[in-house]
Amino acid sequence: MLLEGRGRSYGRALGRRVVRCVVVTMLAALAAGGPVTPRAGAIFRAFEPSSPWNQTAVAVGQSNPWAAQLTNHPALPLRISGTPDNPTYAAPVFFAQRGDPVAPVFVTQPDWLPKGETGWSGRPIPAPSGVRPAAGGDGHLVVVSADRRTAWDFFGCTVAGPNGYVTRVIAQWDLTGPGYSMQADETSARGSGAPLISTSLRGEEAIRGYQHALGISVPQVSSDYVNPATHSDGRQGPGAIKYGMRFVLRPDYAVPPDASLGVVNVIYALKVYGLFVVDQGADIEMDADFTHPGLWEQAGIGAKAFDFTAADLRPAVPGTPPPLPTIVSPVKQSSVANRVSLHGNRKAVRVGRRVHLYGKIRADLVGDERVHFEAFARGRWRYLKSVPVKANRTYGTTAKLYASVHGARRGGPAIALKIGRLRLGPGPRLQIRAIVPDVGRSPTVAVRLAR
Repeated sequence: MLLEGRGRSYGRALGRRVVRCVVVTMLAALAAGGPVTPRAGAIFRAFEPSSPWNQTAVAVGQSNPWAAQLTNHPALPLRISGTPDNPTYAAPVFFAQRGDPVAPVFVTQPDWLPKGETGWSGRPIPAPSGVRPAAGGDGHLVVVSADRRTAWDFFGCTVAGPNGYVTRVIAQWDLTGPGYSMQADETSARGSGAPLISTSLRGEEAIRGYQHALGISVPQVSSDYVNPATHSDGRQGPGAIKYGMRFVLRPDYAVPPDASLGVVNVIYALKVYGLFVVDQGADIEMDADFTHPGLWEQAGIGAKAFDFTAADLRPAVPGTPPPLPTIVSPVKQSSVANRVSLHGNRKAVRVGRRVHLYGKIRADLVGDERVHFEAFARGRWRYLKSVPVKANRTYGTTAKLYASVHGARRGGPAIALKIGRLRLGPGPRLQIRAIVPDVGRSPTVAVRLAR
């Protein structure tokens, strides 16, 4: 959304660190104009495969008749707003984990709230560790549920955390849906009604590869809009550039020879998926998620990482998708077998002793993944605990088995076994599984219990 007179300082770009074994092949293919597959791995991608954000695109024409409207300064390259070196106007994305506290939401401009498919249901929203909005006037923030099926976008958020969110606008997105509202003139945290999560750069995707369209902010837009935009806060006439217009980076754009892995991955996305006009800002720029500064440094992306201008973009329409690596959708994220191993005690565990759980991840990891343990207790799978994955892709934890007295039955109180906060059923075995969000789920391990 447009904030008059806001200034954005563009810090010095992070030093580029070239990963030779990955980047050289990608550079050759991109420089030649052909698509190239980024690093393989299970990548979280919001919305259903048929969503406009997840469709590939092809250029229309050999020039860009809209170039002058995409920027105030024709020679100004695309800028990134939100990387750790320029965090003020960012779109930070925080992924909730099982067991995170929930927080109340206080909306200060309820008349701006979306009312259709993206209307907030009023359900409690988790408050992940360290959650905070961007400091700039937009106050953008994204919170994604632990099951990766829902995202909440905030605009004008000033306070976030366990004690509550204070925000001007909140939109709720079904991440298994189309990624836009079917209701006309529907608002969101963006001036176009578009979601933040698909249209912003995330650090983990800078490493693994972007497999969806991105979003771009421009100085000013028409009061009209086209699909997948559902709203416009623009003031220009019908002949001006519109929210929802799509562009791709020209196929023959020459990739800089010293481009970092993250720069190559963004260029790949802009050539294959393109970008939509989704907001108004100071000039031609994309938003980024400032979390995980180490990932941004590894990716080699900062505020001034790119040298192409609006003239290098081409109007685009949906096109035939090239071969792409497998994408784990939110619906299927916990169903990938044999990617996460899990082992437990070989001997029966007695009361007062500990259950030992350990395993290894066989996947392309970013470095901030966590393993969630679930135990089958009283008829269903229940959350047990969560631990980080180590640098060598292994993980491990222990949990004490103990007995507790509960209730009052005929003949005296009942004795039950517990592990952590879970009360176990009467069976002789403890069934446990490990889940790594966006990677996979382990086979179930049965630990014998000595009752």
